[in-house]
Amino acid sequence: MVERDGDGRPWVDLLLRKSQVVRGSAGRDILSLRAQEVRGRGWAERSGHRVRRVWRENLSAYKAGVKRPEFEAAVGALLEGETDCLWVYDSSRYSRKGAGDVLRVLDSPGKRLVFDIDRLDTEVPADRARIIGKAEEAREYSRVLSEKVADAKAVARDEGKWLGTVPDGLKVTRKRKLKAGKRWPVIERIHAEAAQGRSQREITLGLTADGLTAARGGPWRVSTVGKVLRNPVYLGWQTVSVKGAPQVYVNGRGKRVRVFAKGFEGIPREVWDRHRRIAAGVGRPEGFGAKHDEYAQPQRHPVAGLTWCEGGGFGRGSGHRANSVSHSFKCANEIAGIPCPAPAYVQQAGVLREVLRQWQARLGAGDPMDPVMLAVAERWVELQQPEESRAEAEARGQVKIAQEAVERLDRLNAAGAYPGRDGEEAFLRLRRAAVGDVESAREEWAKVARPLGDISVLTDVRRREELWERSDDTYRGALLRLAIDRVYLRKAEYSGQRITADRVRVVWTEPRGREKPTRPGRE
Repeated sequence: MVERDGDGRPWVDLLLRKSQVVRGSAGRDILSLRAQEVRGRGWAERSGHRVRRVWRENLSAYKAGVKRPEFEAAVGALLEGETDCLWVYDSSRYSRKGAGDVLRVLDSPGKRLVFDIDRLDTEVPADRARIIGKAEEAREYSRVLSEKVADAKAVARDEGKWLGTVPDGLKVTRKRKLKAGKRWPVIERIHAEAAQGRSQREITLGLTADGLTAARGGPWRVSTVGKVLRNPVYLGWQTVSVKGAPQVYVNGRGKRVRVFAKGFEGIPREVWDRHRRIAAGVGRPEGFGAKHDEYAQPQRHPVAGLTWCEGGGFGRGSGHRANSVSHSFKCANEIAGIPCPAPAYVQQAGVLREVLRQWQARLGAGDPMDPVMLAVAERWVELQQPEESRAEAEARGQVKIAQEAVERLDRLNAAGAYPGRDGEEAFLRLRRAAVGDVESAREEWAKVARPLGDISVLTDVRRREELWERSDDTYRGALLRLAIDRVYLRKAEYSGQRITADRVRVVWTEPRGREKPTRPGRE
């Protein structure tokens, strides 16, 4: 039951909506929310109503997946009897999803809905059919407009025009082409350092140390550097977003589309290919695999480069680095002045002691079905015979790259990048070719694939201890990396807490390019 005002006048709610302001918005969205409110209050005074509440929206009423909490609350207040009437400027301001949204009110006796500019009122029986018709007209108008906008974007995309937010380091020309902006040297530096084998964390720290900020003015983060390194727009290709990640756009003829302005080349292809292969684990930075005593290299702590702070989250792909500081490992975010909920600060000697204990226990377990031991055997060959294993690694890398090409085509197809019959034919043709590349790459890999290395020197306790004792710190670090990918460090719970397995958690490596062995009796 509606509680009346002191003068007994019925209540009315005003529903105001204006589509988001975008380039090329429809001309029907010209009336502001303030102008709608003034008109609604005027209607209330003339009809003897009192305004109870004003509901305001500034979003699309047609796009799929758009939530309209104000709209739902306004309709709910009417249906639940909190107000006597709901006033809307016109039927297109109410909803563009069709008759379904107005039938909720029409099928509820005594619920009044007024479309002012259309002069429609649910209290007038003859208006029912017109209200339903208007709702369907608004829906069809939005559908056609949406298709026209989509078609216009597709044409512009095929012409190599950039439509979205301009990527960092680039700027857009009047013809919607991309070329180098003021920050382009920073983008070149990131790609060049990655091609030299520097990790994303090292690149990030270097940019921060040199006083270079990210696109929005804040400090560089590892995730931001990673996005720069993975965005194919820096090669000059038109892209589309697939699950939030940029992918190379392919037109209906199965061709990539250039988006760079004439005369601008972007990141060289050889630089891009090199750092992507390093990131995929199938390429090596310069100097990788050299014998530890061939060059006079500075010694580093065996665990340095493996350590991560658990304060930022645990697991592969999470957390943040813990860097060497004097005789300890310290949370990199804490060093950079970035807040960390539980920054680790652990002595190096204790970390090495605990990591070495876990490493020796894993190698000494002697489990032939342990996937870690399979990975150790692979890496042992690379460490001892880098030149001999290079051809096998390159061939394995080609298999991985070919498989990723198939997966990328499937993602693009799922995202609607191949519409219509022509698009479907182009997709099938490209996928058949990509699958053929996978088979060819596997055949090439089979020609050079070699048996795993003999790791008895690592599994035998006496020989392993002798190898460790006669090695320097650099080579000891290489030995630990045969089985270890990361070492997570946890902040001490109290002063003087011992460094045990509770504070040092090892993430073991996995085989590369091979299926994991299955234990008998397990699927």
